[in-house]
This record gives sequence, C-alpha cells and structure tokens, in this order.
Amino acid sequence: MGKVAKDKWDKVIEYLTHSDRDLEKVLSLLKGCDQGNASNYDVNRASYSLNIIAIVTQKQLDPENKDKSLTHIIRQWVKSKDFIQFYNLMRKQENITWDKSKLEDYTKQLKDLWYSKSQSKNKEYFKKIDGFIRLGDGFNKTSKANFLEKDSNEEEQRPKTKIIEKTFDKIKKNERVIRKHP
Repeated sequence: MGKVAKDKWDKVIEYLTHSDRDLEKVLSLLKGCDQGNASNYDVNRASYSLNIIAIVTQKQLDPENKDKSLTHIIRQWVKSKDFIQFYNLMRKQENITWDKSKLEDYTKQLKDLWYSKSQSKNKEYFKKIDGFIRLGDGFNKTSKANFLEKDSNEEEQRPKTKIIEKTFDKIKKNERVIRKHP
C-alpha cells in the first residue's frame, strides 16, 4: 500500500524537482487552494470574468450604445476612469496597474473573454437580468439599506448599484480584515 501511495505522487515530485519552479510560490498556490481559505487574489480572480460579462452586458443594453459595435463599447469602457479603477483594484496584489499603451490589448482580452465558450451561461444569465445581480429579498441586512427599485416597465425589481460596486466593497472589506489579522 505504501508503494502505491508513493508512486501516485512520483510524477508530481519529479515535475517539481526537475523544473524551474519557485518552491515558495508553488507552496503558496497549494495552500491557497485549500477550501475555505480564499485570499483576495482568489476572490478577484473568481469575480473578474463575472464582472466583465455583467458590465459589458449593461453597456450593450444601454440605449446610448444601441448601434455601436462590441469593440467600440469595450474600447470606450477600457479608456474610462471606471475601468482604470476596476483594473487597478483587481490587479493590485500582482503589482500591475493600468497602462494606456495597452489599450488595444485590454480590448482584445475583454473581447476574447466575451466570446469564450466558458462564458456563454454567464452571458445568458446577465442578459436576462440586464447585467445586474438580483438580491434575494431586496434588503441588504448588513447595511440595512434597500438597494432595489421598482422598474417602471416591468414588475421585476433590480439593484440600483452595479455588480462592480459590490465587488469593490467586498474586496475592500477583505483588505481591512487582512490588515487587522496579519
């Protein structure tokens, strides 16, 4: 039994010992994958594509962008202050900041994400709800504020705040917790 268990890990050990891997980075990666230990990086990475799909959906549904191409909509957003703040916040832990010279790269990355097969369900979901996240009962118990407004055309309710604002709040809250408990 001991021989079988050892053989099971031989490929992994050989790969790690014979490749140009940084031991500390690999160890951090493995520890970060432990269930229940979500770092800000994990939260950012998991929410990044959802935020992109939601915001692009919102922008496509905006009457001001009615006859504009997806490329144009994305490029205008990538130039905006909102995107710069979003990008810098999401990439903060990687020490990467928005760079004007990479405008076309950002546009291409977002278009590739939009057309990715893995995002088809997210696109359908956000298109149904106009790019906004629906809150269960319409009441945020932590802030004790009602974020919902009645849509005049439909009987549905939807949040006033955009998905990205909620993500910012969650990330900032996580950063405060990490600073308190090193």
